[in-house]
Amino acid sequence: MLIFKQLVLGLLLPAIVGGGIFVLASKSGRNQAAEANGLSFGWLVGVALGIGYIVGYIGLEGIPPFPPREGVHWLCYLALIGLILGAFWHLSLLGRLAAQVVVSIVIPRLLLSSMFKYSWGQVEGIIWWMCLAVVIFIFWNIVQQSFTVLPSGGWSPFVYFGLSGGTALILAVSGSLRLAQHAGILVALFAAIWIIRLFLQSDDKVPVFPLGASPVIALALAGIWLNGYFYEEVPVMSAILLLFSLFLAPVGQIAAIRRLGGRRSAFVQVAVIALPVLIAIGIAVALSGLFGENSGY
Repeated sequence: MLIFKQLVLGLLLPAIVGGGIFVLASKSGRNQAAEANGLSFGWLVGVALGIGYIVGYIGLEGIPPFPPREGVHWLCYLALIGLILGAFWHLSLLGRLAAQVVVSIVIPRLLLSSMFKYSWGQVEGIIWWMCLAVVIFIFWNIVQQSFTVLPSGGWSPFVYFGLSGGTALILAVSGSLRLAQHAGILVALFAAIWIIRLFLQSDDKVPVFPLGASPVIALALAGIWLNGYFYEEVPVMSAILLLFSLFLAPVGQIAAIRRLGGRRSAFVQVAVIALPVLIAIGIAVALSGLFGENSGY
């Protein structure tokens, strides 16, 4: 029964639901290529990811309580928040920035309420709160930037497939199989979108992930990482390297790499992004005790 929940409800069903909605979004995108960041296309891609994750969450955990009692309970609501925000993400830049600021400030306080109550003093809590809000805001904008700086075609979902897969592996070897399963939902979603993009004849000029998909992706990854670092035993360097990997996406804009040609430059760009993820996995494995006593961190 447990294997059924993990494989079918936590992986296969989200991939089918999210992939099906993504196919509809892709058809919509081809019909409005000139307006790829409009409501219909952008929001449908966000719906594919958001609904797909919510389906996987309910398959693994059931309906989350409200108000949430644990940090992991917020993951479902973060996907829902991202879904709602995506519907308005094609509107004004000022509105997007205001929403990003507000949500970035609120998330740490919601997910880490027990840390604020029992672990941090008042000053320490404020410092953590400010730093995490800034990091989430910057990461969110890096996610948005990656949609345009990553190579066209199936490369964008492949990069996020690798990032969420690395997250799942690190969480698993760090002793949090529960959170690893939630990262696995993202793995299944990005894998489905990657495969669909490879086999579905789509216009490469239409981005795989429009702006409307960024709230779901950014909030889902941020929520899993916050839970993994503060409530589980994810090594600090692994957490930093996972976060840092997407900051390397603009490496493909370097003139020397662009001169390599389309396919070669894409390989180099993705390899540079993958390197910190692989190092993060190696650190987590080395400190997990799988190969003997670890040295702590």
